[in-house]
Amino acid sequence: MRVDHALDLCRETGRIRTVMLYFIVGAPGERPEDRMAIADYARDVRDRLGHPDARVIVKLMQFMPAPHTPTQRLAMADPDRVRTYGDAIRDRLQHLVGDEQFAHFDVVYGETSRMHLEVVCSRADRRMGHVLEDLFDAGVDLDTLTKDTLTAALTRHGLDYDRHLRHMDDDVLPWHCTNHVSRAAEDRLATALTHREHRAEPVP
Repeated sequence: MRVDHALDLCRETGRIRTVMLYFIVGAPGERPEDRMAIADYARDVRDRLGHPDARVIVKLMQFMPAPHTPTQRLAMADPDRVRTYGDAIRDRLQHLVGDEQFAHFDVVYGETSRMHLEVVCSRADRRMGHVLEDLFDAGVDLDTLTKDTLTAALTRHGLDYDRHLRHMDDDVLPWHCTNHVSRAAEDRLATALTHREHRAEPVP
């Protein structure tokens, strides 16, 4: 595995002692054990670096369906829920390594104001421009924007925050005129993820 090889090179040189790991959480088909495995992996990475001062930074990012990709219709988790995922990963890592060793780790997540905006900006139609204009005119600081403030602004323009979280099964997407993604490919991906999420646990 190339990542393991890179970590081995870091250990051998002895000069690279800080590693940042990026993970996407909140994707369809994701299970709690998938998220908890992030903590286990972070611990293993620090062990692999093999230096008492080694530091591991775990950067958690929310899954965002991207227009013009096979993921564009997929549902996404509310950023508030994703924040609880980050809490759980951080707590598991601290439990695994202990309080003293936990000082060598950082778990970075929780930019919920930005994520609440991205939830709607990435999927809304042109009415979102008027929402942003209203927020600006009201002097709202987007870095500290609350979900309630955003939801109220959306409602004034006939938009529903929760609707942007759901699987977009509409025939016409807000960016339909520039969409070139095969609907069959999207459906295959969505079906595979649904099966993975609901797959029965193996019988012992």
